[in-house]
Amino acid sequence: MRRRVTIKDVAKEANVSIKTVSNVLNHSGSMRPETRERVKTAMTKLGYQINMSARSLKTGATGILGLGIFDFTQPFGAYLADKVIETARERKYGVVVSTYSSGGSGIRTIIDETYHLAADGWIFFVERPLRDKGILLSQTYPLVMTGDYRPYGKADFVTMPNTEAERFATGRLLDAGCRRLALVGAPAKYSRRSVFSAVEGTQELRVKGYIQAFEERGLEVDSSLIVSLPRLMTDEGIKAADFLLDDHPDVDGIICLNDAVAYGVMHQVQKRGRSIPEDIQVVGFDNTPEGSYSNPALTTIDPLIDDYARVAVSMLIERINGYAGPVRTYTTGFELVERDSTQVGKDADKMTP
Repeated sequence: MRRRVTIKDVAKEANVSIKTVSNVLNHSGSMRPETRERVKTAMTKLGYQINMSARSLKTGATGILGLGIFDFTQPFGAYLADKVIETARERKYGVVVSTYSSGGSGIRTIIDETYHLAADGWIFFVERPLRDKGILLSQTYPLVMTGDYRPYGKADFVTMPNTEAERFATGRLLDAGCRRLALVGAPAKYSRRSVFSAVEGTQELRVKGYIQAFEERGLEVDSSLIVSLPRLMTDEGIKAADFLLDDHPDVDGIICLNDAVAYGVMHQVQKRGRSIPEDIQVVGFDNTPEGSYSNPALTTIDPLIDDYARVAVSMLIERINGYAGPVRTYTTGFELVERDSTQVGKDADKMTP
């Protein structure tokens, strides 16, 4: 059996001290860039791998981050997980992912499991309001919350500009001449009052932006063109398209509250013999990778998920490393990525935080 390569072997190969190798592994210490590169080259040559069990016993840390997120039944979950893993890897961390059913009880269903997984801290994506003023966030490990619901000041928080982004996208289509512009994905039993008083919630905040765009232009919102959905899923988008085409055949644009819904809408609109974008323009939200390859390619709001993941991972690592300051909130910017499902332009319009 081949002997495990040790830190001492790396130090000998690179002609440096064991302390220098340790500093390279822990991203600490002061040394010349060429020394750091020499150590990394020696690690690669010898096939050195960090002994995570030994590190955990010595430091109490594993070098692993946890991600708690809803299941991958719609594209955004997998997209965000990929970005978190990619960002963590750049910081020399691994990621363990625990999913909860989007139709179940949410993040609370995996809390017990988080204590059995070897993570130094957790990023939670929360997809529904937290009970009891966010007491669920009071865990013994560092954590960062992401999503569109309030953390009640109990954790660092990363979110999206839901209202601003939807207002911009809706306004873009209105300014291009759309007048029978529908929205698909509103919450059940919504009202103007309920969405304008909302301070959390994906659907509520995005519907608010849609309504604001109309009102800023002195246009009346036709509430019959706002379609409520129980879930923001592709099959629900198919049903919504059927409803709109049956009851409102003059619809000329559809704002979808996420890409998953938009894929269903586009499929059914074309199946029913209508052309996109000539007859009906369609906009999604999330900029999931599939949108580049749909037919036609989907115009969508990109909430800058690279930035979203980067900040969440950075905040968590800072907490793991001992940062004990007040909780922080970060809201990303957004881009409207205009592709073939609309006719209002092809260049992305970017709004940064």
